[in-house]
Amino acid sequence: MTAVNAMLAIIVLSLLAYALLAGADFGGGFWDLVAGWSGKRERDPEGQRALIAASLGPVWEANHVWLIFVIVSVFSAFPTAFGTIATSLELPLGFALVGIVLRGAAYVYRAYGEGAALPDRWWGRIFAGASVLTPFMFGVSGAALATGSLGPHSTPTEPFRSAFALTAGVLAVVVTAFLAAVYLCHNAAQSPATTHLVPVFRRKAIGAAVASGAVVVAMLPFLYRDAPIVAARFSDRSIPFAAVSAVCGIASLLVLWRERYVLARATAALAVATVLGGWAAAQFPDLLVSTGGIDAYSAVRSAAAPQSVEAMLIAMCLGMAVVLPSFYLLLKIFSRPAVDEH
Repeated sequence: MTAVNAMLAIIVLSLLAYALLAGADFGGGFWDLVAGWSGKRERDPEGQRALIAASLGPVWEANHVWLIFVIVSVFSAFPTAFGTIATSLELPLGFALVGIVLRGAAYVYRAYGEGAALPDRWWGRIFAGASVLTPFMFGVSGAALATGSLGPHSTPTEPFRSAFALTAGVLAVVVTAFLAAVYLCHNAAQSPATTHLVPVFRRKAIGAAVASGAVVVAMLPFLYRDAPIVAARFSDRSIPFAAVSAVCGIASLLVLWRERYVLARATAALAVATVLGGWAAAQFPDLLVSTGGIDAYSAVRSAAAPQSVEAMLIAMCLGMAVVLPSFYLLLKIFSRPAVDEH
């Protein structure tokens, strides 16, 4: 494996970690937003929000380390592509950044502000709304890279003109909600104070899984219309990924129905991981598909000098050697969030 391909592998693995970990956090914000929307039939919406907050509390900020890995890797190893991507996606990435900042500020004010500046319920709404905005914008950004419509002369609104990109944004929101609901089923089962919420989140997880499948089916025609180059590669390379994702999605429904929540976490994570893997396989070797199919932003053409890529690869591997054990320890220590009786 070349140094360029090894760096691409690190970028994809970092994206995967961000999708599975931070994605579940964003999905928790979605369920925080809609808790209680079913009216009297919705069981204990405040209890749901308390469980979500307790689950996010220890790790919500740490998960962004994977996004930092992605940004630093692309900026350092593929500067030409990074410059065009950053300017072409200035609106969706800017909105995603605003969502991350607002989400963090609102979370802290709601948890520790005791009504400072705004009532806690308003900070809760800002937190939840930002948790939906950010994955939507990331989904739009990732899909826009495949359309071939971005470049130095594209307009800031170009990413939002593709039905494929907009549908991908919806898919990102639904998938993160699915992950969060599955994870929360397990967390709710850990304490007698929250076991009554298990069937609530199981229902939400099953509904989100079905919705994810429906959005994927709706997105496929747009993929072939708006991103023909990547669509052709998808047909050649990514069908096995799609098949594994579909099987794991169905398996998630079955194990959720049988109340096997640890196994459901694994199948849900694998279903999402293979979706991302299929996208990466179809996008390769282009970081940004250029207009007309010219490979100006392929990994090889846009890579920095070989010495720089190799040095960056060593630095990233050393960083992973420190971050991975630390992150594992963090998750292990706080794997059972405490929720007060209410």
